[in-house]
Amino acid sequence: MEKNKTSKWLKGIGAVLILAGIGSLPLDNGTWLHDMLQIGFVVGCILYLSDSKPKKSKLFLGLGMLLVVFFIASNINAQDYKPQVRAFENSFHQKSLTSVQPFLSDSLRFAPLPPKNTLPILTNIVTKLPKLNSLEIIASEKGKTKLRYDFEQLGVSESNIHLDADGKIWKIDFVDNLVKQQLEQQKKMQSSVKVPDPGKVTFSYNKETVTFKANDGLMVTGNLYHIGSEKPVILLCHQAGYNKFEYADIAPRLNKMGYNAMALDQRSGGSFAGKMNETHELAKNENKTKVGFTDALQDIEAAIDYLSKKYGQKIILWGSSYSAGLVLHIASHNNKVKGVIAFSPGDYFGDKLPSLRTVFPKIKQPFLVTSSKEESTDLKELLEKSQTNDDQMQYIPESEGFHGSRAVWIGQKGADEYWNALSNFLGKLNEI
Repeated sequence: MEKNKTSKWLKGIGAVLILAGIGSLPLDNGTWLHDMLQIGFVVGCILYLSDSKPKKSKLFLGLGMLLVVFFIASNINAQDYKPQVRAFENSFHQKSLTSVQPFLSDSLRFAPLPPKNTLPILTNIVTKLPKLNSLEIIASEKGKTKLRYDFEQLGVSESNIHLDADGKIWKIDFVDNLVKQQLEQQKKMQSSVKVPDPGKVTFSYNKETVTFKANDGLMVTGNLYHIGSEKPVILLCHQAGYNKFEYADIAPRLNKMGYNAMALDQRSGGSFAGKMNETHELAKNENKTKVGFTDALQDIEAAIDYLSKKYGQKIILWGSSYSAGLVLHIASHNNKVKGVIAFSPGDYFGDKLPSLRTVFPKIKQPFLVTSSKEESTDLKELLEKSQTNDDQMQYIPESEGFHGSRAVWIGQKGADEYWNALSNFLGKLNEI
């Protein structure tokens, strides 16, 4: 009787381990929890199939132990890439290849560039990219491990690194993709308009420099293109490293379409096209003033307040790259915003701001989001949980397009199709 109770007890434990092991199937391969549950599944089978007969029990136990040993032996080396990954992560934090270099294979290449460029390219990547918030292993198998990168201004991405039999890294998909993107961008830029050209504007317009204070007291500068107090107003926000000159041939065209416009200098920016970002320069001279992406939120908010007070109406926000993300965040809570135009928005802010996936559903105002064709898939994914209406839309260009507001500079390839989408959107917005 006692043996029967023991047998039932063991079978019960075995059944629980079997169920837990089956439940591990949806988990990512290579995680320690996945491995432990798989081992538990084997042990559970042993316990469940064993009974009170000693010979049978010993046979099942022996076979089971062989399976466990085989499983561990075949997986432990294939999945133990933590030292290589941690060294790779430390290289980003230290801005040096010192940590990861011992784990780099002599066959590491970044095609189509020659071998002599391998280390300089990797050095440039780890030293020049924005702050790495985290680097996690999300799956592993022999010769390959999948990583999740979280960069402060680039957002989250996933890709593999590949390792040889000695555990040396011979291929890094993340860097390969960056190199490919850079080469494609360089090729595109050779035939593109490099800077706006207000000299090609064929009609007269008025422009004046205005200043106002942000919440922290920093003086913010903008160029105001005014045509009439009763006309609608568009606030133009630039991309990273740029300034208000990004809109030098865009704002006049908006004037001709019947809109007042103000091109802003945000504190997170820089010199561009030989023009200085005045807000950024002031911020640099004040030692305690931060100039990160999210620090520019208060510059945009202050500009909204300035324009709202001046014109007595709600403001249309226009953002480019990182500022496109910021204006969408602002629209989700600011009742002074009438609508949003966002060129190439994305999750550029790490853990400092929520993902746009959670922001889009909160936006009640009309919006038009657009990007280059290459970026459109990622943008569509950010929108997938949002129940958009007829006044909230994504425009995907027929041409390859460009990142940010440069897509609509005078003479830019494909600019006309963006302008058509803009005109249609603004026309609908005026009817509301």
